[in-house]
Amino acid sequence: MSLPLPVRLTVFYALLLGVALFGFGSLVYHQAEQRAYSDLDKLLSNRAASVQLGKDLIFSTNASNPPPVRQLPGVNALGGEGVAIKVFDAKLTLLASTNTEAAPGLDTTVSGLNSNRLPWDEPAARKVLAEFQETGKAPDGIYNTILYDGQTVLVYTTINPDFNAGHIIQTAISEQSLQQSLANLRSMLLTGGGLVVLLALGGGLCLTWGTLAAVRRVTNTARTISASRDFRQRVRLKSTLGRDELTTLATTFNGMLANLENAYQQQKRFIADASHELRAPVTSISCNLDLLVRAPDLPCTEREATLLDARSEAERMGRLVNDLLTLARADEIAATREELRAASPQTRAATLPRVDLDSLVLGVFRQYRSTSEQHDEASMPRLVLQHITPAQVYGDADQLKQALVALLDNALKYTPAAGSVTLSLSIAGQEATLTVSDTGIGIDPEDLSHIFERFYRADRARSREQSGSGLGLAIVQSIVQEHRGRIDVESILGKGSAFSIRLPIIESTF
Repeated sequence: MSLPLPVRLTVFYALLLGVALFGFGSLVYHQAEQRAYSDLDKLLSNRAASVQLGKDLIFSTNASNPPPVRQLPGVNALGGEGVAIKVFDAKLTLLASTNTEAAPGLDTTVSGLNSNRLPWDEPAARKVLAEFQETGKAPDGIYNTILYDGQTVLVYTTINPDFNAGHIIQTAISEQSLQQSLANLRSMLLTGGGLVVLLALGGGLCLTWGTLAAVRRVTNTARTISASRDFRQRVRLKSTLGRDELTTLATTFNGMLANLENAYQQQKRFIADASHELRAPVTSISCNLDLLVRAPDLPCTEREATLLDARSEAERMGRLVNDLLTLARADEIAATREELRAASPQTRAATLPRVDLDSLVLGVFRQYRSTSEQHDEASMPRLVLQHITPAQVYGDADQLKQALVALLDNALKYTPAAGSVTLSLSIAGQEATLTVSDTGIGIDPEDLSHIFERFYRADRARSREQSGSGLGLAIVQSIVQEHRGRIDVESILGKGSAFSIRLPIIESTF
């Protein structure tokens, strides 16, 4: 059983925080401990040095009896802050010590610390004495921790070389207060760190749970859409702190849903229109064949008319199927088209050949001129060739010719015989503009935004011509987009239309 993502994130970051706090707390505690013991060492050494500077520790070491233990002036004061002091001669006989009944504020904190005449750390005392007698120089002081009356006591042992035999000085202080302070610091660090980690767990859980709630809403919306196929739904997400990454995610997701809804609706409409367009020729062919089967004695003229009608419908259906296949291939290479559109000129040059756009336009113009000469010119609009500027583009010459022919066919189809259709090619900036304009019936403004949709026909076009499949302009737009271009249209109802194909030219053309 896996934990929810908010819990896992919270635990992970809480563990990171705990490790960081533990490392920081350990460093602080270690530094505090070292500083405290260092200060304690300095305190004991300073007290010993103060005794060494005293002028009254002068005893007759030749006396037959050991000298009495003296409470010398200043020694008690030197034993402040809980420091006890003892001074011994070379025979480890106690010469002086701090008062065992110290005044308030001068307590050694260890009961009976001065209650005996023996050194606290006899091995250290003998060691410094032996080194002094061997070298004649005062050795370095010795720090040792001993157990005294159930407490740990830090003892510092040194020697005063001002006397021939040397005086041994020991200063001692209980570590109880220091250990208690360190224990308090350790407890405070552990308690504080634990509280911080608990607060981080609670706050992190609230934060991650609330943040990922937006992701859950996106997920639920996607799951609902997947189950119901209702692309009208949207993710409602507003950030109280302004636009953030999650708001951007929701906006992007909603944009994707809008595109999917549009594509889904277009697909449904495309399937319905394709079915409708294919049903008509299939029905006509079926009826004609039924007629031939049921009436075998039809006159030859009627039989031929029936066969011609069936053949015409079959050709119409073939054209429609070819147009559908063309659009299907265009959809399949959409990803490749996007890569090609974003490619560098060098990549496009290696992928697509150069096309002389002016030569292509002139070739199409001559083809249509020869066709119009074979027919009665009075029954067709006049085809005019305006200024042609040489231009080269990367692309497929056959596809570009197909797009131009489709525009010319539409212009000639919807332009009266007394009108004219004009071809022109110009360059503006880094684009070549191929324009097909006519003086035909024009397009209603309400239809302009739909004319490139598949199977769409404006009502005026329907009233004049029903033989088209409604896929011509969609194919033209697909070809133009495949060549990194765009197609624009301007039209005035009753006065004519102008379709402009804009393609990026090859920069080295001129």
